[in-house]
Amino acid sequence: MKMLLFGASGCFGTELISSCNKKNISLIHQPSSKLNILNYDELEKKITLEKPDVVVNSTAIVGINPCEENYNKAFALNSVGPLNLAKICSKLDITLVQTSTHAVFDGKKELPYTEDDLPQPNNIYAGSKYLGELFVSSICKKYYIIRFPTLFGKRSNNLKGFVDKVVEKLSKNEDLKIATDKIDSPTYAKDASQLLLEIILKQKEYGVYHLSNVGQLSYYNFVKKIKEIMNSDSKIIEAKDSDFFSKGFKPLKTAIRSNKLKKIRSWEKALFEYLKS
Repeated sequence: MKMLLFGASGCFGTELISSCNKKNISLIHQPSSKLNILNYDELEKKITLEKPDVVVNSTAIVGINPCEENYNKAFALNSVGPLNLAKICSKLDITLVQTSTHAVFDGKKELPYTEDDLPQPNNIYAGSKYLGELFVSSICKKYYIIRFPTLFGKRSNNLKGFVDKVVEKLSKNEDLKIATDKIDSPTYAKDASQLLLEIILKQKEYGVYHLSNVGQLSYYNFVKKIKEIMNSDSKIIEAKDSDFFSKGFKPLKTAIRSNKLKKIRSWEKALFEYLKS
């Protein structure tokens, strides 16, 4: 099997490359600086040349504020890019994996969202990602839409995710103000990448899948666990999510789980391994 990955420098792309190497799966990764997924002709030429069995698109503008500040670019990369890939993969009979987000939900559900729940995007980031999902599911016959919660893991770019920022401050024993009402199912990108490969290799039924470690908790309790593992002297101060400024609506409860896949290890075990590595 041969895979072509777009968006290789984030934590999911970085961990997917590592997982493929361990399984001796041929994976070619294309940096966005060398190929713009908005350029349909160049994109089609690249995919036709490489002849992959599977294309994985992990390219995106992530986060509420960046998308609210530049909604044209958000819809271009998060919606039009997947549209281009959907057209090309459908034409060439290639399986397309489109990564998406728990942010497509409105955050009002007490229990974790499953694949059966209807997305209700309420900001530019969520809307642009969900539109990308719709393009893929409407155009491709062979597709997997993969929704992630907040991910942590190694990354080859210089950007910092939530866990990276927390770890940096805890390592300096700085105090942190963290929301007690923001609920998530934090997930190790290594586990998510391995689970995606299992879906592909076992040729699971095409459709939407939620990939996450088991469990849900508040950001506050999550950060307290990180502090405990790191043995940091930082103080973790309780706050509300509304205390932190946002240019768009922020869904509060966006934990996810799958009702289509077997359960994998808990977020605690995954977090411990990541921090100790």
